[in-house]
Amino acid sequence: MLYDNRDGFIKEVVPHELAHLITFQYFGKVRPHGKEWQYVMSEIMKKKPIVTHNFNIKRNDYVYICDCQEHYLSLIRHNKIRKNKTSYQCRKCGTILKLKNCI
Repeated sequence: MLYDNRDGFIKEVVPHELAHLITFQYFGKVRPHGKEWQYVMSEIMKKKPIVTHNFNIKRNDYVYICDCQEHYLSLIRHNKIRKNKTSYQCRKCGTILKLKNCI
């Protein structure tokens, strides 16, 4: 991500992760993107406390689908599903993800 999105990565991801370190150091173990982290992001880092990014990234991932959209899973997650060790569900519609080519 850094290689393909250098400026955005430094402006967004680095402060995001630094806020996690500051939050843990000051508040201890709290919710990852809870009110303490949001406070550090907005008041100390002077950044909007956004949890996700919108970088264009090159993907070699596996395409899974649910009832509402496509999902791109890494090789590691794909292998966990294939070995019946886990399943993943969509955060929006709640359905279990299925490999697109196998449906």
